[in-house]
Amino acid sequence: MLSLSFLFRNFALNFFHVSTMKFKALLILTILILAAAPRVFAGGTVLGIDGEEATSVGIYIKDIETGRVLYEVNSQQALTPASVLKAVTSASVLSVSGMDAVFTTKVMLRGTKRADGTFVGDIVVAGAGDPTLETENFKSRLGFCDSIAAALKRRKITKLTGSIIVRQSLKDSGPNTKWEIEDVAWPYGAGLYGFNWRDNCTKVYPVTGRTVPEVPGLKVTLRQVTTGNDIVRGIYSDRLIAYTRDTKNVKWTLSTSVPDPAAVFVCELTKILKAAGISVGTKPANAGLEESLIYTHRSAAYGDILRSLMVRSDNLFAEGVLRTLAPADSRDKAIKRMKEIWATRGINTRYTNIYDGSGLTRANRLSPRFIADVLEWMAKSPMAVDYASFFPRAGKEGTLRGFLAKSDIAESIALKTGSVSSVQCYAGYRVDSEGNPTHVIVIMVNGFFCPRRQVREASEQLLTDIFDTK
Repeated sequence: MLSLSFLFRNFALNFFHVSTMKFKALLILTILILAAAPRVFAGGTVLGIDGEEATSVGIYIKDIETGRVLYEVNSQQALTPASVLKAVTSASVLSVSGMDAVFTTKVMLRGTKRADGTFVGDIVVAGAGDPTLETENFKSRLGFCDSIAAALKRRKITKLTGSIIVRQSLKDSGPNTKWEIEDVAWPYGAGLYGFNWRDNCTKVYPVTGRTVPEVPGLKVTLRQVTTGNDIVRGIYSDRLIAYTRDTKNVKWTLSTSVPDPAAVFVCELTKILKAAGISVGTKPANAGLEESLIYTHRSAAYGDILRSLMVRSDNLFAEGVLRTLAPADSRDKAIKRMKEIWATRGINTRYTNIYDGSGLTRANRLSPRFIADVLEWMAKSPMAVDYASFFPRAGKEGTLRGFLAKSDIAESIALKTGSVSSVQCYAGYRVDSEGNPTHVIVIMVNGFFCPRRQVREASEQLLTDIFDTK
């Protein structure tokens, strides 16, 4: 790109040596070159937020059709992306598996049936890592336990001598060890398992210790404090400590993640079967190896899951879809596969650190340019409109509901947000009236000292300045 000093020096040298017509032509050319050049900043303030001189800011905004970079600041700097990483995870899964793939969870009977309605054997549930089992976010897929009960009643089974066995083959399951311990007790820190149930969360009544749904073996300790409410549960601990000012109101509740979702499911299924007149034992029957399929549960389509996790910024869903990239292997192998996917497409992944699919760990590092390159690749693929539809629309949806709410450009801006302590990021598109991506947008701010509202408002102003033609 031609520098400003070069342009004006060249202009001065020629000022007295050209005719009036040549002067006008040179002036017009200079203006056109300046207008076409991206705004690149090497230092100083970009967003105009308090403390920006001590803040890491990375921005990359590009016109997809012309290839023109409209705005670029520290685009190669590796920054903490927070939940913006979900956009990369979703792109990876969509581009490999498509919109229509599903998670499949199978339920079998293992053993033999007697004439009196007794089944000598067990119920075996083969977990497939589906993060959406019995989630309220897909109400049309509810009723897993009822479907099992109905399958048994159709076979006129009234008693199982064995137990309910849940097979889980997912490697390194549970909360990611890179996540902060103070996060894993909360619903947004729920770990992924080979079998997941009701978003791997429960409602706790700390005063009584009651949980809904029931979590077998979870011990709740209530401690009174002078200010605020908090909960703590170690990554592998079945003990929950609730800190609260209210130790008398038995109706007071909080939501927490659970350490063993399969146990919660077994407890719930046992109760539902009992209500249906079917008793279940507590120990495996070991009644032989013959198995027969009695029910297959299919999740919502990947496309619906990806849109749900992007709009609501669901960490559990993101971790679940990540593992589909290497279903029989470890989290690290799934992440390696994700990076390989983009490397083979010509995108530089060398200076990226990825440790999860959701962006919950602060250890992740991605550059604005890397994210933008992924977004641009997707925008030029046959999946462009589908993928762009996953992103919340400004002023309308999810974490972007209040963003650009009063702006004329809001309906054309679709972004994934990412926020943890002192981190605020945006990544996505400007789209046309038919949902086709026209521009790539990545704004990443790390280590800011001002109120988060300032970062949001400055980002809104930047996009308004660039895209508002009025």
